[in-house]
Parts: sequence; C-alpha cells; structure tokens
Amino acid sequence: MASSLGTPLSRKSVAWIWFAVAVGLTAYLAWNAAAKGSSWWGAAICAAVAGLIYLEPRLRRRDVETIQLDDSGILRVDRGIREEIGWNDVEEIRIITTTGGPLREDVFFAFFASGSSGCVVPHDAAVRIGLLEDLQARFPNLDNDKVIEAMGCTSNRTFIVWKKDAVQPSIRADSVAGLGEA
Repeated sequence: MASSLGTPLSRKSVAWIWFAVAVGLTAYLAWNAAAKGSSWWGAAICAAVAGLIYLEPRLRRRDVETIQLDDSGILRVDRGIREEIGWNDVEEIRIITTTGGPLREDVFFAFFASGSSGCVVPHDAAVRIGLLEDLQARFPNLDNDKVIEAMGCTSNRTFIVWKKDAVQPSIRADSVAGLGEA
C-alpha cells in the first residue's frame, strides 16, 4: 500500500468526551443560574473550557505522514532528516527493538544498503503504510519467525529479518523421495 508524503494523519483524540462533559456541565450550571438566580460564573468558566477543548485541535499544527512507500523504494522525511533507499539497493532489513515502550516508540524497521545509506521507519508509521505486508510481497524469503519474535521483544535487540545474499533454504532430495510415487 503506497502512501503519500505529507498526507494529513487522522487525529487520535478522546477530547470529545471532555468536550461533552464541559458542555453538559455548562448547561447544568446555566440552568441552575437561571432557575435559582445563582452566579453565572461557573457556567461561563465551563463554557470557556468547552470552547478551548473544541478549538485546541483546530489550532494545533496537523501531523502529516513522514513516510512514502512506492515501487521504487521508501523515503522518510521527518524533522530535518531525509532518508531514502531503493528496493534494488536494500542489502539487509532489520527490526530494532528498545526498552522505550509502551509510552514511546520501541520498534523500528531499518533498511541498509552498501556504504552508509539506509532508512529507519518507526513501527507506528510502518503500520499506517502497511510496510510489513509490502515487505512480505517484495522479499519472499523474509524471516517471518524473526518478525514475530521481534514484535514480542521488550529489550534492546536487533533482528535480521532479510539479507540479500542469504542462503535460501533448500529441500533435501532424500526428504522428497517417493512423494510422487503412489
């Protein structure tokens, strides 16, 4: 699945719950002030809070996609960093895990080419763009067992999940002898 660099990301917010609470509290306090002649300050403060909750995500700078995945390769542009690698240049793919989770990113896909070029993709971005599915299609001998092991790892480790000149598993002749015979 290809993604476009700079596409706005969907918002992950539960602010609507707090907005609903603030609006409900505003309505209650306004009704109470009108019916009983009490102070309007509580309703005004709750209305201001509801307004701020409503406006905050609209005033904040929107997050945009930092990864582009296409038929030629993968590109990451994030906070002044620009990393890219062509699929034909990939010599090794690793999954790097850290102890930073669960509140911070702790899984990264790392692509290496000859020399010092490469690209590192954080797991949350990889999920958004469907990177693992794309890698499984592009690199048929991707070590899925290592991928599974890496996704369950909570320590600082590196897992090599694909290497360009890795020896392909072969079927031994004696293990298939007699399969075609009835």
